[in-house]
Amino acid sequence: MVTYSGGVSRRRFSPRLSGEPPPGWLGLLATLAAVAAGTLLVYPLKSVAPVVSLGVVYLPAILLISIVWGLRLGLASSLLSALAFNFFQIPPLHRFTIASEGDWIALATFAIVALISSTVAGLARAQALEAERRREQADRALAELAALARERDRMREERVEAEALRRSDELKTALLRSISHDLRTPLTSIIAGGAALGSATPTPAERAELSAAIVAEGERLSRLVENLLDMSRLEAGKAEPHREQTDLAEVLEGARDAVAGGDLVDLALGPGPPPVEADAAQLERAFANLLENAIRHGGGRPVKVTSRRTGDKIALRVVDQGPGIPESERGRIFEPFQTGSAGGARGGSGLGLAIARGFVEANGGQIALESLPGQGSSFVVSFPLGRGGSA
Repeated sequence: MVTYSGGVSRRRFSPRLSGEPPPGWLGLLATLAAVAAGTLLVYPLKSVAPVVSLGVVYLPAILLISIVWGLRLGLASSLLSALAFNFFQIPPLHRFTIASEGDWIALATFAIVALISSTVAGLARAQALEAERRREQADRALAELAALARERDRMREERVEAEALRRSDELKTALLRSISHDLRTPLTSIIAGGAALGSATPTPAERAELSAAIVAEGERLSRLVENLLDMSRLEAGKAEPHREQTDLAEVLEGARDAVAGGDLVDLALGPGPPPVEADAAQLERAFANLLENAIRHGGGRPVKVTSRRTGDKIALRVVDQGPGIPESERGRIFEPFQTGSAGGARGGSGLGLAIARGFVEANGGQIALESLPGQGSSFVVSFPLGRGGSA
């Protein structure tokens, strides 16, 4: 184990099996000290036990050295202990000879036990070191996996950001394309009408017609600007609704009065839908766009609006009698600048349905499309109802 202080590495020793062993020279000193301590300890114990049985006093030190310094020093300490025990304790003393056969057996037994003990302890340490090495490898592998996971998350975030930028670029391109057409046409009409009104040739009837056309084109421009502002607020997440108890019948009447051709809209609401907790102005803008879309694609035929309560929901259905929407276009009909191709009905900016969905969902509702080619389309707007019949 290595610690760092002030930029200089310092080894910190640990007596555990898996710790890094102290230096070898310290192990040699410890071995000699352990053998000397064991030898001295035998002297006072001779009075309480036979000397040949006192070799066990060396075993704790042998085990400790084997655990701390490994197998080599453990074997060395066991051999030195056997020699010291023979030289200092077994008669004849101070000689490496043994007079009694029983002493030979006792010394051999002690030497075998010491060798086995040191071997087992040394192998245990080696296995612990191998386990620690594998754990460190596993920790490194886990760290690498964590780094890979962080890199994957970073790449995913970058991909999401790139996708958002791509969609933003597509939106800007579609916006410029739509604005270039939807602004040019009414502006051209207004400029031409204003120039004609400034001349002396138009009759009073022609002047009235030109004035009405200029007003109509100005209103068209005003609706386009309002749609662009609404879309920008929705895209920026700043269209926070001001919720209050809202009468859906009044909202639909206001939406019908706000669109051109509103006399074609039949509000068949029956007893009337219950109030909901929503922003009345946002819902009116949403339904005005739905009605305008239905009138544009209805080919001059009536547009019907019905309401129906089902369980804890109120559903409002805007039904036109147009050509319907092809299945290939239904998945993107609520996306910005999708004008559709059914029946050749054009002239819209492609923002109305996107704004309608944005305002409906911002107020806790849902909007869905039901359409069959040749049989018209139905836009179903539903809101949840709370206790007492309100959301």
